[in-house]
Amino acid sequence: MSETTTPVSVTFWGTRGSISTPGGSTEKYGGNTPCVSVRCGRSSIILDAGTGIRVLGIRLASQIHSEGPSAQHILLSHTHWDHIQGLPFFQPAYIKGTDLVIYGSAQKERFLESILSGQMDLNYFPVQMKELAANVSIREFEDRFMTIGDIHIEMQEQILHPGGSIRFKITAGGRKIVYATDVELNAAFDPAEPTRETRRLAEEYSAFIRDADLLIGDGQYSGSEYAFKKGWGHTSVPLLLEVAHAAHVRQLAVFHHDPEHSDAYFDTLEQQFGPAYRNAAPAMHVFWAREGITIDL
Repeated sequence: MSETTTPVSVTFWGTRGSISTPGGSTEKYGGNTPCVSVRCGRSSIILDAGTGIRVLGIRLASQIHSEGPSAQHILLSHTHWDHIQGLPFFQPAYIKGTDLVIYGSAQKERFLESILSGQMDLNYFPVQMKELAANVSIREFEDRFMTIGDIHIEMQEQILHPGGSIRFKITAGGRKIVYATDVELNAAFDPAEPTRETRRLAEEYSAFIRDADLLIGDGQYSGSEYAFKKGWGHTSVPLLLEVAHAAHVRQLAVFHHDPEHSDAYFDTLEQQFGPAYRNAAPAMHVFWAREGITIDL
C-alpha cells in the first residue's frame, strides 16, 4: 500500500484543559486532560500525556500482552501539569521490554527529565521513574523535523503561552494534521497594539496550519471570557475559527476545553458555528473534540 493510500486515524483520549473534570455535565465531551494518538499503518505517536493517556495505556498494555513489547513515542507540547499528569498511570511504562521514548522542548534543556521524574517523587507518587520496568528514554527535540516510522513531524515553538509550548505538524498517509494547543492567538492576530513581532507570529501560525486536513486547535474561551483572561495563554473560539478558515483548514477540532464548560455549552457552540462554516466558501467542518472519538482521514 502506498503512502498516499495508507489509512490515517486520530483518536482523542483527553480533550479538557487545565484540570480533569469528571461529572455528569462532562460525560459527552469528556473530562480528561490532553492526550491524542495518531496512527498511520503500523506507525503511531502520542501527543501529550494528560490524564487521558491512562485509558490509552490500558488498551496498549492489552496489545503488548498479546502481541509482545512495542515502542511507544510520546511528544509533549509542554510540561504543565494537565499535559503530563497521566504519565505515571501509563501502563506500558510498567511492562518490561517496552521502549518508552518521551520527547520535549530543547528549551527545557536538562530540566525536562527532572520535571517528569519530579512529579514521581515519593512525596507525590509511590513509584519513582527510575523504578519503571520499561526502557524509558527522555529526549529533547534536536531539530525541527523528525520521522517515526511512516509519520513525519515538524515542530515549532509557541511563545504565546506562559512557559512556552510546541505545535506539531504531522504528515502521514498523504494527510496533514496540526496539533496546536496552548497558544494565545488573540495576542498575535488581534493585539491591542500591533507590532512587527505580532504580525510575524500571526504569519508563522497561519503558514504552519495552512491547508491542514485536521487542525486540533486551542479554543478554551468564549469571546467574552477572553476579555478577562488575557495573558493566560489560550485562544477565544471565534478567533480560532476565523484564523483556521482563512488558512483553508478542512476540519477543525476545537480543543483544550475550559473546566467550567459543560456538554450543553459545547452543543450550543456547535449549533451556533457549525452550519456557518460548513456552508462557507471554502467549507470547513468544525467540531468540539470529544473524548473517545476517532477521526479517519
